Amino acid sequence: MFVAYEPEDYLTSLIEVRKSDARRLFRRAIYNDYPLRGPRGQAACAYCGQWHGKLTIDHIIPKSRGGPHFARWNMAPACERCNLSKTNAPVFEWWRPQKFWSAEKEEILTAWIYCNSFVDACMDEAEYWQFLATKRLVQQAINYTPKKKGPSSGPFSLEDLKHVEWQTA
Repeated sequence: MFVAYEPEDYLTSLIEVRKSDARRLFRRAIYNDYPLRGPRGQAACAYCGQWHGKLTIDHIIPKSRGGPHFARWNMAPACERCNLSKTNAPVFEWWRPQKFWSAEKEEILTAWIYCNSFVDACMDEAEYWQFLATKRLVQQAINYTPKKKGPSSGPFSLEDLKHVEWQTA
């Protein structure tokens, strides 16, 4: 399964996708991949668990406090009420005093951060960009479908057999 670590991953792996569509797909992937779910399998707020309202993307470490903008590990689905009340407060200082906090939801959030930041935490910046470039090349190779080798037009010729390896007895 393809995992996007930044919106540009959609630009390099799909054909003719606008930047705005790549951002939308990246945000939708966060809603789809976050493990906390409503009763019908829809995304739920990472903090209160509400699933029937409008969800937004919340930066776990706020951008105003140095949190990365397009880091998958720093984004979680949140209802508008939680996102607006959290503002730029540190997540656990804001969340733990709330009535809807639970150890289970906190464990889900920390697992989300850990799983999606493993690549970030284990590499320095140059290695990370090299990893992303390699991942894009591998993804392009997986999506690549070679054209069938055969006569282009007209009758069959010996030129069409150049790629065949002959076995001799």
